Amino acid sequence: MSKNKWVRSISFNRTNPDDVARLRLIGKKSFSKYIKHLLDEELKRQTVTPVATTETDTPQQREKVLPPKKQPVVRPQQQQPQLFNPMLRR
Repeated sequence: MSKNKWVRSISFNRTNPDDVARLRLIGKKSFSKYIKHLLDEELKRQTVTPVATTETDTPQQREKVLPPKKQPVVRPQQQQPQLFNPMLRR
């Protein structure tokens, strides 16, 4: 095998019905060629459909929806402790 090749393995379980169906689908085809074909199709699909959205695609821009504002935490006023001094009483 040349230095330029990179092998990725995939496992199938012969007792798993889903894996058996996958193996039957592949049949006697070249597995490597089949996987490369699927990957090529996925790459074409991704280039046709843009992944990033623009500002006009987001609902906040169209409908002017603003995120909810956080309510400030209201804490009770702290009262100054009263000094116990009979002379300061009114």
